[in-house]
Order: sequence, then C-alpha cells, then structure tokens
Amino acid sequence: MKKKKFFILLSSSFLWFACESNNENATVEAVEEITEEVDEVLEEESMSYLLPSPLQIAEIFKNSGLTYIGDLTSPTELAATYNTKYSQKLNFGIYSADMAYCIINDQTQSAIEYLSTLRGLSEKMWMTDVFNTMGLSKRLEANVGQHDSLTTIMADLQIQLDDYLEENGMGYTGPVIFAGAWIETMYLGAKVNQANSNEKLIYRLTEQSVVLENLLKALEQINEDNDFDELIADLKVVNKNFDVLEEGEEAKLGDEQVEKLSIQIIKLRNKIINN
Repeated sequence: MKKKKFFILLSSSFLWFACESNNENATVEAVEEITEEVDEVLEEESMSYLLPSPLQIAEIFKNSGLTYIGDLTSPTELAATYNTKYSQKLNFGIYSADMAYCIINDQTQSAIEYLSTLRGLSEKMWMTDVFNTMGLSKRLEANVGQHDSLTTIMADLQIQLDDYLEENGMGYTGPVIFAGAWIETMYLGAKVNQANSNEKLIYRLTEQSVVLENLLKALEQINEDNDFDELIADLKVVNKNFDVLEEGEEAKLGDEQVEKLSIQIIKLRNKIINN
C-alpha cells in the first residue's frame, strides 16, 4: 500500500468528526477503516509519525465555527522574500493552509492566488512537477462555487505532494511543510476565536495537542544535522500549554490558557512569515 501519511486523521479529532454523522453504521465503518489503515502503515514503517493534511484540520475547524476573515492569511507578496530552503518549506506549508482556508470558505479567487504562490515556491524547491502534471489552476477556475470539487482538488494536491516527496527521496521535507501548515491553521483558529470566542473551536484547538506531539516526534526524527533545533524548541514552548490537560479533568483549555496559547502561536507564525 502507498503510504498516505498526511491523509490519516488522528485520535479524538477524527472520532469527533466521524461522530458528527447521523449514520451510526457509517461512523463505525469509517473508524474501523481508518484503524486498519493506521495499523498497516505502522507495520510497514514503525518509525513514521502520522500527520493529517492541512485540509483535514481546516475542515474540522470549519465545522466548529472557523469563519472566514479575509485579512488573516499570509500576504502572497512575502513569498519573494523567502530565499532559504528552510523558510521556503515552512512558508509553503503556511500558504497551503491559507489555500485550504480559502477553499473551505468558497473563496476561489483567493485560492487561485495562493496556488500561484505555491507554484512559485515549488520552483525554488525543485518541486515544479507536482503542479505541472495536475492542471490545478484550470481545475479551480472550472469549479468556482463547487465546494466539494474544490476540496477534492486540494486533496489531490496533497496526495501528489506526498507521493512526490517520497519518490524523490525528500520525505524529510514533509514534516517541515506540515509544521508551517499546522502553525498557520492554529493561528487562523486562534485569531477567529479571539474575534468571537467559540467553545467548539476551543475544543478543536485543544485536541491539536495530539497532532503536535506527533509533529514534534517527526521533526526530531529528521533532525540529524540539527537544522530544525529552533523550530522544535519553539513548538515545544507551544506544547507546554497542553500540560495542564494531563493534570486536570478538563478536556479543553480554560480561557486564560487559550489566550496564552493563542499569543504564542501568533508570535511564532509572524516570526515565520516575516523571515
């Protein structure tokens, strides 16, 4: 089986999403299917740490009240300032999350602009083939207003990217790109929650502790040359916000804890986009 590591949902985030369905049998089947896929991947590569796609996280947040605020996403003009492979990878992830945010909110023109930005970064990173073989711009333009089709296009891009990295010996790039995407999605969630506090959204922010743990393990696994020490250290600071969940019975962070988490996420995100 080809490993689609970015397309495996984790823990409570997936279970919550599945349980939103009114069809109990469908939910059970979905849980069994994802469990079998996780087991198979773990058997094939025991040291792989499973990460969802930016689109999956964005969809989960969307269903919990992640509304669209147009000026939150990262400015596309900043892409020209990213001249190191490290900053290109992180901001490729950030722009991927912004594109997902636009797609789930039916902002097709903005999604096309982010696609163009991603294409430009991919050329700097020698990943042009991912975009050239899919006709993504035409597909987006042809499906304006078709939410399900746009979601499928974004999912196809993630599959192509995952395959390309694996087949070209660039698997180590995936966790760094995902780190950027995860930070941006958390940033969007934090900013929307600051504008209009939402209990469901706070639960989703809290549940991302599971994803962050796996992200840190994945980054540490590829950090043989200590290239990602600073990123890992920054994410560990963010991760400390979730320590309280192990000490108490609450399944979500309190208001003060959410605000502290939000401040740290916003600071880290702005550090990355401002290079």
